[in-house]
Amino acid sequence: MYDLLLTKNTTFIIGQVAWVLGKLMQGIFFILDKIAALWGGTANIGVAIIIFTVIIYLLMLPLTIKQQKFSKMSAIMNPEIQAIQAKYKGTKDPDLMQQMQQETSAVYAKYGVSPSGSCVQLLIQMPILFALYRVIYAIPAYVPMVKNEFMNLVNALMGVDSTGIVGDANIFKNSATFIQTLSSAGAYKRQFKLDYLNTETISIDNITSNLINNPDALANVETTRNTFIDVLNRASSKDWNALATQFPNFTDLVHSTNAALEKYNLFLGINIGYSPLDTIKSSWAEAHATGDFAFSLTWVLPILVAVMIPLLAALTQWIGVKLAPNANNNATQGQEENPMMSSMKMMNTFMPIMSAVFCFSLPAGMGIYWIVGAVVRSVQQIAINKYIDKMDIDKVIEKNTAKYEEKLKKKGVFAQGINNKAKSNTKYVNPYAKTKSESNTANYNKNNTRANAKNDKISSSGSIASKARMVKDFNEKNNK
Repeated sequence: MYDLLLTKNTTFIIGQVAWVLGKLMQGIFFILDKIAALWGGTANIGVAIIIFTVIIYLLMLPLTIKQQKFSKMSAIMNPEIQAIQAKYKGTKDPDLMQQMQQETSAVYAKYGVSPSGSCVQLLIQMPILFALYRVIYAIPAYVPMVKNEFMNLVNALMGVDSTGIVGDANIFKNSATFIQTLSSAGAYKRQFKLDYLNTETISIDNITSNLINNPDALANVETTRNTFIDVLNRASSKDWNALATQFPNFTDLVHSTNAALEKYNLFLGINIGYSPLDTIKSSWAEAHATGDFAFSLTWVLPILVAVMIPLLAALTQWIGVKLAPNANNNATQGQEENPMMSSMKMMNTFMPIMSAVFCFSLPAGMGIYWIVGAVVRSVQQIAINKYIDKMDIDKVIEKNTAKYEEKLKKKGVFAQGINNKAKSNTKYVNPYAKTKSESNTANYNKNNTRANAKNDKISSSGSIASKARMVKDFNEKNNK
């Protein structure tokens, strides 16, 4: 049951990948901290996120190249695929459907791509991207240096004594009840379901039995501590101020912890642990409180940076969509009416907008990750587009066709006829389709053939009809 409380992701595959990526982030943070220490500073989470994102996307470069090459080649060969589909449109004849499949396979082979190739790369990339998101979203879970900054404050709020267990049930009850009222607690409501955390059932008796007298108290304390850290890691500036007000005995500890975290999170003049929306609100509130609305970098710069992060996330996403090969760019009128293509076009239109919306409410560090990831993908796409544009498509087709023919010959299949069909212009009427009169004539001839065959069978040697004919011939012969 403790897995639900751990800050580290435990989802199958994604959890394991996140553990590996967490070690990479920890290494990056360690190196940055050693470098920053030379100038009396500390590691910066914003810089760590940028380096981390670039390294991950470079490691995924082989998969990205295959996926983007597939997209680029698909845009080139799409008219041929569409023409084959149009040629056999509406047919239910198994032979014709097999012929369509063979011609389609020949076109894919001709351009050196696989129909399932893009899906395979996506299936490999998705766990990595989800794990990458998880590590950035919950850095304290994977970087001990950051997590340690929370420990003194969390231990005080939980009433943990020198033995490592909860010694003051009243302090724990008050802090656990209050911390669930913070705006940052919303994402972790499921983690407060245990009796000694849930505000509806929390009591001194529950705390005593679960965190003081329980033989597994140390394990319970550790997992509960992680819950507190999860919430405080997402806390806004308003939440931190409310915490200091609620617990005046811990005011200095609250401020010192927040200050230490801000050193890690300060990037381009803002705390990237806060959402851009929270930064805008807090900066405006500060200007309003002082009454100083004159242009000042102390409150104008944070607002500008906070606004730019969602806008840049949307812009870089839009650029990536425009750079990506799209069959709609060369589509015919018939293709533009394809429902799937219309859905893709709509999704590509709304994705940049959704990026901006999400980045306003998520921690700014996530926005930085989206921007850097989109920039890296765009650079990769430009390089791949130039590489493919310089390719001699005719030579590629010739080489791939030879490989495909050799492959089919090894399987005992004659390939030349199929490839000729794939190479030829496929925009013509289905030659296999028959008119209604032709179909009726064919059926009539077919029925006559069957009738003649039936008569021949009846008259064949050994049948009753043949014996009767033999008797008739014998009588006619004797009567002569």
